[in-house]
Amino acid sequence: MRFLPNFLTLLRLVAAPFVALLLVRTQFRAALALVFLAGITDWFDGFAARRLGVSGRTGVILDPLADKTLLVILFVVLGVIGLLPVWLVALVIVRDLVIVTGALLLRVLRNVRQFVPSTWGKVSTFFQIVLVLMVLIDAAFPNRFFLWLRNCALLLCTIFTALSGIDYVRRGILIKAAIDGARGRE
Repeated sequence: MRFLPNFLTLLRLVAAPFVALLLVRTQFRAALALVFLAGITDWFDGFAARRLGVSGRTGVILDPLADKTLLVILFVVLGVIGLLPVWLVALVIVRDLVIVTGALLLRVLRNVRQFVPSTWGKVSTFFQIVLVLMVLIDAAFPNRFFLWLRNCALLLCTIFTALSGIDYVRRGILIKAAIDGARGRE
C-alpha cells in the first residue's frame, strides 16, 4: 500500500505519450477522458500519500515531474496539431526553461537548495491546465460557448504565464543579490 502514491504518479507519467497519440489521431474525446483520469490520479496520489503517511524523496521528485511532463506534452502536441498558437507554446516552454535554468544556476553557483514555487507560478499553472481542458473540451464537443471559454482561458493563460515568468526572474535576481550581499558582509 505504501507504494500506491508513486504507482499512481507513474501511471500519469506513462499516460502522457498515450495522450499525445490520441491527440495526433484526433481522438479528442478519448484524450480528454485520459487527461481527466490523469487529473484524478494526481489528486488521489496526494490524498493516498497523506492518508498513508508516505512522503518520500521519490514522490517529491516524481509527482511534479509527471505533472510537468503531461502539461508540456499537451501544449506541444496541441500546438503541433494547430489547436494552440505556436507563440503560446513557445511562451510556456521558454518560461519553464528559464525557471529550471535559473534554479540550476542558483543551486550550482550560489548553493541555493530550495526554490519555492511562487503564487504567480501556481496561478499560471492553473490557467495552463484550464486552457488545455478548454481546448480539449472544445475539440471534443465543438460549440460557441466552449470556444468562448477557450478564448478566455487563452488570454488568462498568456497573461499569467508571462507574469509568472517575469516574477521568477525577479525572484532569482533578488535571491542572488541577497546571497552576494551576505557574502560581502562576511
